[in-house]
Amino acid sequence: MPSSTSKSKPKASEVAADTRRNYIPLIKNSYAHIYKTSSILFPQPLVELSLEGFGRPFGRVPVFYVRDGDPASVAMDWASHMSSDAGEPVVVPFICSANDKRPGGDWETGVNGSEERLCRRSTLSATLATPEPGSAGSYSQTNYPIPIEGGILSDEVVIFRAPHDRYEKLPPTEWGVLPVCSVPPVRWPKLTQMGTKYSFAEERDMVKRKLRAALYICVARGYTSVVVGDFGLGNGYRNPPQEIAELWREVILWDADLRGRLEAVAFVFDDTRQSTHQLILDDLSKKSRHGKASSSKGSSSSSSNSSSSSPADFDIFQYVFSSDEIERAVSQPDPRYDLETLMSPM
Repeated sequence: MPSSTSKSKPKASEVAADTRRNYIPLIKNSYAHIYKTSSILFPQPLVELSLEGFGRPFGRVPVFYVRDGDPASVAMDWASHMSSDAGEPVVVPFICSANDKRPGGDWETGVNGSEERLCRRSTLSATLATPEPGSAGSYSQTNYPIPIEGGILSDEVVIFRAPHDRYEKLPPTEWGVLPVCSVPPVRWPKLTQMGTKYSFAEERDMVKRKLRAALYICVARGYTSVVVGDFGLGNGYRNPPQEIAELWREVILWDADLRGRLEAVAFVFDDTRQSTHQLILDDLSKKSRHGKASSSKGSSSSSSNSSSSSPADFDIFQYVFSSDEIERAVSQPDPRYDLETLMSPM
């Protein structure tokens, strides 16, 4: 068999067309007894889901991992290793950024978001487009648009191609299956302090509620370990990475309903060089140049000079979830309560 390195990478649109025309019909028609191609919409998971019936078998602080790789592949490999250790099946879901308007967003074109890439190599677009009959969320004929605090869970997404660097076809014996929790991040929020903070507390709180919603869906379905990709990051969303990392940490460590119900969380980046903060700075620089056309060259130079000072998202998450930072965060007062609340009489 010739090495895959000798083959050119197929166009994203060609891979998508093959998935839509061949793989999805094949799996629906010939593998329906093995895999389901449907999903459940949770319009308001923070309201409709109760975690009271679940125990708290784990400590307050789950195990955190920050690593490079393809998030879906890492989730499947991790589940396989844990299944071997436990002697029984263990499933690890992937929390994925989602388009709120249509299944998979622009996955049939060349858009390079995490959801689009995954749809091209899996049944995700089909599961998102098909509400599970009789499910709590199937109150209509479609899952879309996804409500602002909602999410969709696809319990069995079939992976039949390798990651997007080559998109190699896999034989059926090597197909993988994993749950995908699809939640739409906040897109291009208003920012302050050179793009490092949210301008509005309400928008920051909405981001936090979306993170909580994703984890509630996973825990309510019995999943205790999760993989998170570059949720809300990259050029498609441009949320400040330090804020996103700290919000994940805040939710996981301090949410009263989630505490003790998560064993491990892995943040996985397939591009360890991506710097969302640099993308934000570049956009600010571009807007500045438009406003001051005469200083175009100077603005361009300042943008170039700032690139070396913008850390990669991967590095930010490594720092925020380092053991020292976790220990420091746990020793601090609950961030949900401000100083005025703490000082007020009981």
